[in-house]
Amino acid sequence: MATWLNLFKNNKKTETDNQPLYRNVKVVFENDVNLTAGIPYEVALWKKDQTNSGKPTDMVSIKIEPNTFLINEGEIKTEKSEDIPF
Repeated sequence: MATWLNLFKNNKKTETDNQPLYRNVKVVFENDVNLTAGIPYEVALWKKDQTNSGKPTDMVSIKIEPNTFLINEGEIKTEKSEDIPF
């Protein structure tokens, strides 16, 4: 299942501060979000200038989901190996 994060343009950002360009201070997840160590994930970023209803916006959307292709093809071991020194 994919997890989506929407970040909106930070209009309070100035050139001299260290605030983020985009942020969201009201993130609420509908379900628990669990990321498992050793599992490959696909992370994608979209920049949007309008909402689905056509309203102008300045936001980015981030999608995170397990990369089921790599997992199903067996290219990635899903268990930690004892021979890896870190």
